[in-house]
Amino acid sequence: MIQKHTSTKALLLALLLLAGMIVSPVCADTAYTLTGYQEFNVFDVQKDMFNGVYNLTFDKSQQDKAITLIHFKVPQEHTVSFTLYYGSGNTVSGSASNVWNVSVIPLHSTTSTIIFNGETKQYSYVDTNPDWDYYLSGYARDNTNQTGLIVYNAGYGGFDNDLAIFKPVSNPAVNLIYKVVLSCDAPFDVDVSYGSKGDVAAAVSKTAFQTGTDWLNFGLLVGGSVLGFITAVFAWIKFLYMGNLLLVVALWLAVSMAYSATTSKDIWGFYKKFFGLQRSFYDFMFKIWQAVVSIIAQMIQAFLKWL
Repeated sequence: MIQKHTSTKALLLALLLLAGMIVSPVCADTAYTLTGYQEFNVFDVQKDMFNGVYNLTFDKSQQDKAITLIHFKVPQEHTVSFTLYYGSGNTVSGSASNVWNVSVIPLHSTTSTIIFNGETKQYSYVDTNPDWDYYLSGYARDNTNQTGLIVYNAGYGGFDNDLAIFKPVSNPAVNLIYKVVLSCDAPFDVDVSYGSKGDVAAAVSKTAFQTGTDWLNFGLLVGGSVLGFITAVFAWIKFLYMGNLLLVVALWLAVSMAYSATTSKDIWGFYKKFFGLQRSFYDFMFKIWQAVVSIIAQMIQAFLKWL
């Protein structure tokens, strides 16, 4: 009965992941499915991080590797220019910029602009963090099953519906990104994820159904792991604080009493040591309870943000 209940919850989690993260609309009649690496990756990748750089050339052409995701922050009032190298010497360039406005007082308003493959998209929105903005570049497939490269504003963790540009590229398995060059007149942060060519090629070539199946399996795995962890935590709470609390306390009293008696020179020393141990014990038990409650609260908060 418990297993059935757990499986049902895990399935619901997987369906939420599938519905909320796989297909992201960019406009009313166009939808893109990210392929390859996503935030919750489905194959083994490496990530190199670079903080406070002005220029970066990241090249995996001499290794059996391919880039699967480029993630960079664009400082406010600045522009990051970039060039992607893919396939057999093909290139495509673009830029991303943010401009701070004061048109929505007292809130901050940001106008973000992406230029990629000769196309420009611009979008203004109320910004809760006007210092910089996220941009990503990787692989995608549109709702006509056309594959290609994509650059988009990350917004609040996913696609910004009005700020994504897609470049059709056929046969992505042999047109993998192997090099990226980025530059800005202000320091910015970049992280680049990459893996073996075989892994990246297999991931970017998946159909929408295959990608959805990966997310479903991932959701089931994560759902089962999270529920298993929470179940184990509550089992220990029940063991210590409910089912065997009197036994644990009695055992501690006996052990601490014997220890205090054998290590004290007089009765006053015994009392001081014994009651000091009791206070430490109860503080310890209380802190364990606080830590468990805090961990569960943080997991719930992270899970809600994740969804």
